[in-house]
Amino acid sequence: MNSAAQLLLDTARRGELHHAIIIHGPAAPPLRELAVGIAKTLNCLNGTIGDDCLSCQKIDRRIHPDVHFIEVSGERKLISVEQIRDLVAEAALRPYDGRNKVFIIDPADALSPGGSNSLLKTLEEPARDTTFVLLTRSPDLLLPTINSRSQHIYIGDDRPGRSRTEQVATIEDPDLEKQIKAALERFASRRDSMALLALASMIASHDDVKDAIALTAAVLTSGEIDAIPRERLLASADALLAAIRALTINADPRLVVEQALAELVIPTGQ
Repeated sequence: MNSAAQLLLDTARRGELHHAIIIHGPAAPPLRELAVGIAKTLNCLNGTIGDDCLSCQKIDRRIHPDVHFIEVSGERKLISVEQIRDLVAEAALRPYDGRNKVFIIDPADALSPGGSNSLLKTLEEPARDTTFVLLTRSPDLLLPTINSRSQHIYIGDDRPGRSRTEQVATIEDPDLEKQIKAALERFASRRDSMALLALASMIASHDDVKDAIALTAAVLTSGEIDAIPRERLLASADALLAAIRALTINADPRLVVEQALAELVIPTGQ
């Protein structure tokens, strides 16, 4: 457990935790472990950050009536608005068995557009003794309005120099990465705009568009594409991260990716 996680649990134990926490990092297991740790700390019968008391055991077994896990269900790819409406209704009630209600949204970047909007009002006017824990690879994947109402805690690789794109891009797809690099190199060598359009189409048709966009942004900032000015690479990478956020409000994937990749084009006369 790193220092940020320990500090967060100590804050929860003192009863001083913010009502909405965004825990982000490249690997899901430590995020989930910390989220469960928060739920235990807020409800432990012995006042610890988690032990073998009955409350902590119930949380581990996912049967505690005041600790709720909101996840993608079945074959769906998003957390539905209906799931968030159920959360909102439950959040309005007082704790049943413990001291605090805890809602763990995993992953928060899977919130549907309607779900994100339904959650906003609850984050603006939270009920007493209620805590929301949102797990994600990066806050960049969430709506700015959700970000602004939450405390951010990063859990993961603490190596210096890691960019936002490196933190967001967790997909491991060597074939896709190779195709992205080939398209960028073709554009760089020939100034062939059709290469960018083909790349946008490939990204937009990927099974996980957000992951494909994040990987593209990571490639742009990797330093391996040296035939394109660095300022254009960074501008396009930033636009791609913004494109990921735009997808949460039903933006057209191909259109937003095309617009982001257009940042690579050097304006005429420069």
